[in-house]
Amino acid sequence: MSVAHRLRVVLLLWKPRVESDPGDVTTAGWPHVLQVQLSDDATRWEPPGVVVRPGEQVTAAAARVATALGLAPPNLRRVLAVDERPASPGAPAEIVLLMDGGWCTDADLVEAPACLCVHDRHCRHRRRWATAEEACATDAALAVGLGAAVGIAPALVVDRTGGGGAIPEG
Repeated sequence: MSVAHRLRVVLLLWKPRVESDPGDVTTAGWPHVLQVQLSDDATRWEPPGVVVRPGEQVTAAAARVATALGLAPPNLRRVLAVDERPASPGAPAEIVLLMDGGWCTDADLVEAPACLCVHDRHCRHRRRWATAEEACATDAALAVGLGAAVGIAPALVVDRTGGGGAIPEG
């Protein structure tokens, strides 16, 4: 019996610790990751993303996320990580594609006058720069994607098959 999944595109945007040398994660430390929070859910922060509409291309969905943030659509158009997330109460199972949004600075993120998402909540999305450690603490796909974005292989991959937690890479 197959389980229906919805397809979600998440855009990974990061801010380097040193703007003049964005690739320096060795001495400067891991970058910060952009997260958003819906105004009606004050407990959950996550990378910005959308559910792909029927017939919509994945790159168009990624562009929709960027536009909602006031950014130009990403040039790279690459998938950094794929995650299959099980259904949870009130949400169906998902296939999540973590797309490369590149790096940006605070000046690149203009404050949109209102939420540009298409839904009936008419809310504003709050934004923050979270440390990589904080953002990736509960999201293994984000950790893998961030490692790919900055050119470093992840230290571990989380095994969701129930076989025993983290699997060291090597």
